[in-house]
Amino acid sequence: MTRPRRGEPRARTKILEASRKLFSRRGFAETSMGDIARAAQVARATVYNNFDDKQDILSDIIKDYMVGYAQIPQKLRENARSGQTSFDLVEEMVREALTWRVTNADLRPIVAVARNMRGSGWEEADKAADDAMLGWIMAVHAADESAGVIRDGIDLEFGVRATYAMIEAILRNFPVSSDEEEINRVAHQLALLHWHSICSVPPEEAPRSPLGKRSPAEA
Repeated sequence: MTRPRRGEPRARTKILEASRKLFSRRGFAETSMGDIARAAQVARATVYNNFDDKQDILSDIIKDYMVGYAQIPQKLRENARSGQTSFDLVEEMVREALTWRVTNADLRPIVAVARNMRGSGWEEADKAADDAMLGWIMAVHAADESAGVIRDGIDLEFGVRATYAMIEAILRNFPVSSDEEEINRVAHQLALLHWHSICSVPPEEAPRSPLGKRSPAEA
């Protein structure tokens, strides 16, 4: 059982930042708690006051990273604009997810370790992120179902899960060296494949989403 935390938030942040750099550059197995303390410029005891061991630190790094994915739908919901279509919102989610992966390119070695380590928290964090993004796509398509633009015979939940699996597979293997142009291109292609698999009208005819905020003039 993880013991209650006794450390200061500022020290904890410094430890996580130092650990992230060391795990990425030197490797998880090759990094000691002493190395982390020196890089964070804190006492070794301070590291142990904040974390049980290296795996505990790794778990927090992974959790913070995956929370970034889980927060994408929340940000999109808060920033949805009047006039955006359901296609726009799906494409935007995919673009944000690809961008988050590229922005955190240094975490590739750490993620690889976490995926293969029991107790790293990877599975739980990954599921939470997937659930959040799946929930967003389902919310986006709710209006499409009411508008009758879902393909005949398609079970919406099954269709969304199936096409999200495709998006997730591309996301997990997307080159972290990609530039903005490539991110936009791939996001558009994935959104097109998703859309045409589920909806019966072209993206240009996608209904406006009720998730978009109305301007005062439209109210």
